[in-house]
Amino acid sequence: MKSSPKEIAARWKEQMKKGYLKMTILFVLMRKPIHGYEIMKKIGKLTLGVITPTAGSVYPTLKNLEYKGLIKDMWISEGRRIYRITSIGRDVFEEAVKKHFELTFSIRRWLLKEIAQLGIIEETDLPHITESAVAVLLNEETSIEKRIETLQRLRGDLQKVVTILSKMVGQIEIREEELRQKAKKVYMHV
Repeated sequence: MKSSPKEIAARWKEQMKKGYLKMTILFVLMRKPIHGYEIMKKIGKLTLGVITPTAGSVYPTLKNLEYKGLIKDMWISEGRRIYRITSIGRDVFEEAVKKHFELTFSIRRWLLKEIAQLGIIEETDLPHITESAVAVLLNEETSIEKRIETLQRLRGDLQKVVTILSKMVGQIEIREEELRQKAKKVYMHV
């Protein structure tokens, strides 16, 4: 039996979530060492429920990350295992974030160009905010002044994105109205 497009897309989404689970675990552990259950809760909260890992997905992933040297486990007195990120894990996380932003930027640019060719929007060049976002996300040890400067740059980039997206929404509304008028003319001639 063939899968429907919705079923196929749902499977793809689950595959993507598995990849992001590793990244989110490393991100959570960058804050402080914690145990597996707390990792699951923090990931659900940080991703606004988009990624809601279960013990069946988190613990094998933790084991895999530990095997690769990206995290280390430690036993505490209550018989619980807490996990901490290693320096290699931090480096891998930083690279993964950079690769994520490169990929999403490329996909966004491609999709916007395709939509522009359909005449729905005109603006296709959104600012590339990777550098600012990565700097804010990763560099907790930098000076407060540098972090403020980075946040200001990120805010400026995001304001540009909002302005461009507002223009795109306006262009889409114009296109919708043109299509409504066209539909009225077709309906009137029938």
